[in-house]
Amino acid sequence: MYTEEELDFAYRYPFSAEGRNIVKDLNLRSVDRQHLLVGKARLEQALSGELSFVNTSYRKLDYILGYVYARMLLSAMKKPYLIRVFASAEAKRATEALRTDSTERALKLAGELGLGLSVAKDGLLGIKMAEFLRYAAAEDNSEYRLANQRLEKGVVLMDSSTAAGVVGLAALKYVEKGLPIQIKDLPKAVIEVAPTVKVGTAAPQAQTAPVGARTTYWIERLLQTPIPDCRHRTVNLILAPYLINVKGLTPEKAASMILDYINKCKTIEPHTNITDRYIQYQCNYAKVKGIRPMSLRRAKTELSAIDFKLLGVDGGDKNG
Repeated sequence: MYTEEELDFAYRYPFSAEGRNIVKDLNLRSVDRQHLLVGKARLEQALSGELSFVNTSYRKLDYILGYVYARMLLSAMKKPYLIRVFASAEAKRATEALRTDSTERALKLAGELGLGLSVAKDGLLGIKMAEFLRYAAAEDNSEYRLANQRLEKGVVLMDSSTAAGVVGLAALKYVEKGLPIQIKDLPKAVIEVAPTVKVGTAAPQAQTAPVGARTTYWIERLLQTPIPDCRHRTVNLILAPYLINVKGLTPEKAASMILDYINKCKTIEPHTNITDRYIQYQCNYAKVKGIRPMSLRRAKTELSAIDFKLLGVDGGDKNG
């Protein structure tokens, strides 16, 4: 049986080992309608940008189970581009919780997420620069820019607030990694309720690109949608040119994001010979040559492995 300490930790961070263990110990054998509705409400809050951490002493177990059902409902919706929205909302909530939590708990959660966070000097927390960049490099936020950090012997020294943000970024990737759950593993009751989930304005909506406009919104959705094939061409014709010459990322940041994407693709088809070196080469090449990403119209014709309906681009795009 779980302790009050374990329950509180799991309430704050339901994706943690404590959260999983508590749910496992309950040995649930059927869908609980009440908790399914709590999960629906939690998912709708996440997709509308309204999910936040509230420090409470009530109904903690309900909220933990609500997280479990929210993940199942999200998977049953079959909209991969919503996974990042949900994971970002859960990571934001976790960051809020961390900023009111103890250093010991922050270290504990970081350890569970595979982060080598440790207590440094002057009341600061430390993490190796490579690990810091792994999670923070792609963030367009001055708080996480390496130039704004205190460095000593390859270690980034942070106050508790910045450290909470970095752990939150690791939580985002951790939550994403386990989604979507395969439809065959979802209860029928969850599948039946999924179509009633309301998607708020914070989540990207399926739409037709404006006629005559050179749009790239679909590439952002592609980055959240694993594909089983055509990965080499996706990297060198779409992702590297987009991240380098549209978003203006450095080759290092772009390569890190593409590697994360390829790892997601491996969850649906593990066989690939794409290497870190190949990704880095394509990013550098795109930088030197100033290559623009492949147009949506051409991608629809040449990259049949991409299900463009999942990206919300059912309509045509003459120029994009």
